[in-house]
Amino acid sequence: MIISRVRAAALRLSALAAALAATAALAITSTPATAAPAATPAVSVARTVEEPHCGGEWVDYKDSDQDRRMKSWLCLYDSGNGGIYPTLWTECGWWKIIGWAAPPNGCRIREPSSYEITFPDGTKTTDAVFPGASGSDKAATNGSTYPCQTGPWKLWSYYGVQMKDVLGNWGSSVAATHEVTINVTCP
Repeated sequence: MIISRVRAAALRLSALAAALAATAALAITSTPATAAPAATPAVSVARTVEEPHCGGEWVDYKDSDQDRRMKSWLCLYDSGNGGIYPTLWTECGWWKIIGWAAPPNGCRIREPSSYEITFPDGTKTTDAVFPGASGSDKAATNGSTYPCQTGPWKLWSYYGVQMKDVLGNWGSSVAATHEVTINVTCP
């Protein structure tokens, strides 16, 4: 039990480090759209999406047998050119005798995984989908980029993951819906 808690904490820290690295790579300085890109990185950066830019904690969903799981996080990121795009982060797991472990042959974000954004002005996206992505036990995918609007963005998504079994066949899957509201400030 203690080992699984330590492993879970380590996985959360690993995912948080990846999210922070992605945020740092996407941070931009507040400059007019016609200005040339800065030659050196700026020390002070203006973020379009307020921290935290991800909705709450990782959410944890399990299949009906409670032996497969999907942990996920919905986020909004600054595109670097005046836009905002949603990201779906996922982590897959199989229950082993000693606790949760990566699937034996990888996992992927199931297609289609759809999302809907309600913008601050009340308009909504239509037919938006996250493209598929895969990894050994983690996968992330980005949606389309939308023009920045200051205020709360409501991001709702229906998504899932599929995992390969020991023979390399796609089989086990976990799906869920999730909704978050993230405040955005435009430069």
